Amino acid sequence: MQLALSSQAQSIACFWPFDGEPDIQPVYQRLLADGFELALPVISGDDKHGMQFHAWRADTKLVENRFGIAEPAGTDRMPIAGFDLLIMPLVAYDRLGNRLGMGLGYYDRHLELIRDSASPLRVGLAYSLQEIEPIGKNTWDIPLHGVVNEHGWFTFVG
Repeated sequence: MQLALSSQAQSIACFWPFDGEPDIQPVYQRLLADGFELALPVISGDDKHGMQFHAWRADTKLVENRFGIAEPAGTDRMPIAGFDLLIMPLVAYDRLGNRLGMGLGYYDRHLELIRDSASPLRVGLAYSLQEIEPIGKNTWDIPLHGVVNEHGWFTFVG
């Protein structure tokens, strides 16, 4: 919540928690109540490797995709370039801003067109135990600007 306020974000692309990822749904509810615009990723559909963000509100119907992850149904698509803040799940991260995901590259592919943009602010949501030693970076990897864990907000200097 503090990160959203301090970054003066109005629109936030976030994720629905799945399989042990940090669950900050109460923060999402508060952000919605405070007038923030939120969106969740949608990966279902014909493109097996594509992802888009769709508007999400407290009353939005959620349906499970082929992986069992909840997605908004029947809401408008929102382009990633229009967000102020992007909160991403991760499996692991290093102090250089490199992020390991589940291995299918949805976020990296989706963010490719805005790779060099400072906006949206790309933030990983993690537990501190997910921090690992520096990892090799692939050409397609899109780095994080920072991470939020149970100890606070940390920025990366690439």
